[in-house]
Amino acid sequence: MTVSPMLRRPAPQPLTADPEYSVHGAPVARHGELAAATRDASYLRSPNVHADTHLHVAVFTRQYAVGSGMAGIGAACDPRRILLDEGMFFGAHELPRSHCRRAGCRVLFAEADRQRRDFAHMRSYYLLEERHGIALGLAVRVRHHGRPGTVIDTEGRYLIVRLDGERRPRRCHVTHGMEYETVSRPDSAPAAVG
Repeated sequence: MTVSPMLRRPAPQPLTADPEYSVHGAPVARHGELAAATRDASYLRSPNVHADTHLHVAVFTRQYAVGSGMAGIGAACDPRRILLDEGMFFGAHELPRSHCRRAGCRVLFAEADRQRRDFAHMRSYYLLEERHGIALGLAVRVRHHGRPGTVIDTEGRYLIVRLDGERRPRRCHVTHGMEYETVSRPDSAPAAVG
């Protein structure tokens, strides 16, 4: 049995999360999907105009090789040596010709494409945003039968949810026993569906 690359990583965290308190290697989620950015080449003497403009899948890093205890957002292919430009983020599906082809990024770009298709199907079939104001995507906080957790992946028409305090994720139906944070009222109670 092969384990999905998303399940081998810590739960995705929103772009607004503080890198200082984020888990090393956790993918960055922007608008409910994996985020990508270019390398921060501002400190290089002569940046490579080709390699330094590639998009990398963004992950939180707390083990950056330069600087003691530096935390930030790094590239999935090498989070210890490639910090990303935090001023400009893209969705992982954007600009496919500019995607990094190294193993760590290549695998997560493929996962992002699959997740995007799965979420698009779920959104159009269940109309959760239109009916209930629910933002469906990665790093969304949910409750499954009353237990809090985080959406970490998709599997066809199912969500993969890691419940707080559990190591193994669960496969959950989009509507059965699920409560979601809402789009229009983020401070309000989660919206129950199903």
